[in-house]
Amino acid sequence: MLQYLKNLLQLVLLPFRGWEDVSATLSEPERLLREGYYPLLGFAALTEFVRLFYHGHGGFMTVLELAIALFGSFFVAFFLAKIILNHYLEPFVDGELNQTKVATFIIYGLGLLLLIEIIENLLPTDLTLVKFLPLFVALILYNGSTYLSIKQGSELRFLCVVTLGVIVVPLAIFYLLELIIG
Repeated sequence: MLQYLKNLLQLVLLPFRGWEDVSATLSEPERLLREGYYPLLGFAALTEFVRLFYHGHGGFMTVLELAIALFGSFFVAFFLAKIILNHYLEPFVDGELNQTKVATFIIYGLGLLLLIEIIENLLPTDLTLVKFLPLFVALILYNGSTYLSIKQGSELRFLCVVTLGVIVVPLAIFYLLELIIG
């Protein structure tokens, strides 16, 4: 877990160097999920309960439903993002698409989004700046084009596919569930 968090921090501070560190780590995606992503996902879901201490954010049942929605949406998002990226990235890659790197890429991208959710849950008010942080995640994921061996000239299409698969899918599922709960 500590290596996963260290790599996430490195991606935030220096995205290009961060992807080099992710590549050098050589962690299996199953291990990253088990020891890094799922614990971070559980912690992010638990931070939903901080809303109980802020005025006007609903009762215990509402916060519990939001925690379940956050966990469920990001859990499902990994598998949906994997399907989307495996299907649509194939033409943009030099050679064959590396399934291990794609899964690792998704795990780190979703981890960055979870850090944003944690920050948003811990803040007592809604800040507009926090709502724009997924754009920063898109920039970090764009820097991962070298990590995934994306062809020259295909970076913009790569960014569109990655933004849809890794950023839009989990946030859309969570916001839809949030609308139903709210």
